[in-house]
Amino acid sequence: MGYIAGIGGANMDIHGRSDRQLIMRDSNPGTLHMSLGGVCRNICENLARLGEDVRLISVVGDDVHGRSILEGCAQAGIDVSGVRVLSGERSSSYISLMDGDGDMLLAMSDMHIIKKLDARLIDEYRDVLCGAEIVVCDGNLSVSTVERLTEVCTAPLYVDPVSTAWARELAPLIGRFDTVKPNRMELAALTGCPVDTPAHIEEACDALLGLGVRRVFVSLGREGMFYRGPEGGMHRVSLPFDGMVNATGAGDASMAGIVWASRRGLDAEQTIRVAMAAGMVAIASPDTISREMSPAAIENMIKEYIK
Repeated sequence: MGYIAGIGGANMDIHGRSDRQLIMRDSNPGTLHMSLGGVCRNICENLARLGEDVRLISVVGDDVHGRSILEGCAQAGIDVSGVRVLSGERSSSYISLMDGDGDMLLAMSDMHIIKKLDARLIDEYRDVLCGAEIVVCDGNLSVSTVERLTEVCTAPLYVDPVSTAWARELAPLIGRFDTVKPNRMELAALTGCPVDTPAHIEEACDALLGLGVRRVFVSLGREGMFYRGPEGGMHRVSLPFDGMVNATGAGDASMAGIVWASRRGLDAEQTIRVAMAAGMVAIASPDTISREMSPAAIENMIKEYIK
């Protein structure tokens, strides 16, 4: 059985959850929690927990966070032979602030080291990338790195845009990707289309398909997920879920679900259900990655919440 390659960010995450309604410009009592993160690293760990052979290509500093990232990835079953340790550099970090309900209100990332993951490293790990069954990347890579990736990689490319700012930069290259998972705002940034109604979302997805993208999965938060691809379009919404603890890792888990389902040849309907259920497993955990992530946990969520 083949492997999946991931290329992108690997962080140390710090999550702060307020005990009550947040008061801006003030010190708020709450709980601070630290865990490994980074969109691509998160996707890879979710996939490893789902039983996949995963190889991560990234960069970390020679600091305590870098060592923790490498050790944590290895313990989770991720092949880190493609993670470069850079002397004198500061490892990536991310901090998020959540209200008492677990919804993220503000976040900040220090991802400067990711600029060192450049086109030369793409060439160095070309065989790993081209040998994968699927390559997934995130929106932390520079445009020049993504451009080189799309030039040399022969495996299907999946991308999570991560932010509207990066989506706008990615837009000229988006047609080179097989599968794209934006949220509503990122979809607007990728296409320049309005996304305020279901019809407009469908039209924006069609614009991406017209550029060469094969499948689009649009994360709509509490409104579920919209899909557009060769089979047409569909929209699915879950039943109300009151088990949210930390919303930070939902999108990464959903992307992992899409990759996992695609590797198994599941159809669009089944893939959407897996993606949504994986996101629900993630948000039920205080960590960015749920220790409960597994095919069985996803199946249980589908049975209980996704009709």
